Amino acid sequence: MIPNLLVLLACSFIPFIVAFVWYHPKVFGGDTWTKVAGLTKEQGDTPVKPLKLGLSILLNFLIAFGMFNLAIHGFGVLGLVGGDMELLKTGTAAAFLAEYGHNHNTFGHGMVHGLEATLIFVIPLVGYTTIFDRKSGKYFLINVGFWLISLMLIGGVLSQWGATLVK
Repeated sequence: MIPNLLVLLACSFIPFIVAFVWYHPKVFGGDTWTKVAGLTKEQGDTPVKPLKLGLSILLNFLIAFGMFNLAIHGFGVLGLVGGDMELLKTGTAAAFLAEYGHNHNTFGHGMVHGLEATLIFVIPLVGYTTIFDRKSGKYFLINVGFWLISLMLIGGVLSQWGATLVK
């Protein structure tokens, strides 16, 4: 199993799409997000600079690649053969991928891994930041909710369309 780079790149934009809805002023009762984040109305309305937008896409790509590693179990076979793509085409690796390579490649399976990533990584990281940045529980829930939805969608897309069997 190797990643489909176009699907990984497309998944890099999922958090932007979710954020467009999730952090919209009409969601969470108007300006709730700017209040709980401690931003003024002007700060909340300031557009993101192109460099920061590009860095966000790069970070989202890294998140998508991490989700690929969690959701696509057959990718581990590549590691077992030392990253040698040719060995995936013969012997035990090829037999394993032929028999099990497409198991669990469903949208729902990927969504479960998005939930798993949220429980294992997002909740502790956002919780830690929330505690030491002295933010509210509402801030924590809004951010965890955003990442839960984003990661579940990324995991679903990657699990359904993000992997290619080596032939």
